[in-house]
Amino acid sequence: MQITLVAILFIALLGFIIYKINNRFALKELIILVSIIVVSVLALVMLLRNEEEKVPQLFKTKYEQNRKVTISKMSYERLNNKYITSKTEFVYNFDFIISKDNKELVCEVKNVVIKKIEDEYIFENFNTMDENCQEK
Repeated sequence: MQITLVAILFIALLGFIIYKINNRFALKELIILVSIIVVSVLALVMLLRNEEEKVPQLFKTKYEQNRKVTISKMSYERLNNKYITSKTEFVYNFDFIISKDNKELVCEVKNVVIKKIEDEYIFENFNTMDENCQEK
C-alpha cells in the first residue's frame, strides 16, 4: 500500500510540474491524470487480492483431494502479520464447513505452515496438522 501512496504522490507532483510549466491545466490533462491514478490503484488492488487468495485456494484444493470431502465455506487468517514477516513462509488459520456422512461439520485448522519456493507452494505440516471438527 505504501507503494501506491508513493506512486500517487509522484503522479500528483508530475501534474503540478506540468501545470507550472504550461501555466494552465486543461480538463483533458486532468482527466488523463485521474484516469491513470484510478487504473493504477485498481490494478494494484486486484493484483494484491489475487495473490492473497492464492494460498487459501491451494489449501482448499489439497484438503478436498486428500480427505475426499467438499469444503462448502471457508474463512482464513494469515498469521504472518502477527508473528513473522516473510515472503517465503506463510502461517494460516483456516475455518471451514464440510459435509461428511450427511452431517455438516465446522472444522478449524491452526498454524498451517506453507513455504513458497519460486512459484510453488509447499504445505510443510499438512499431514500432521491438528484438525478440530464439531457438528454444526
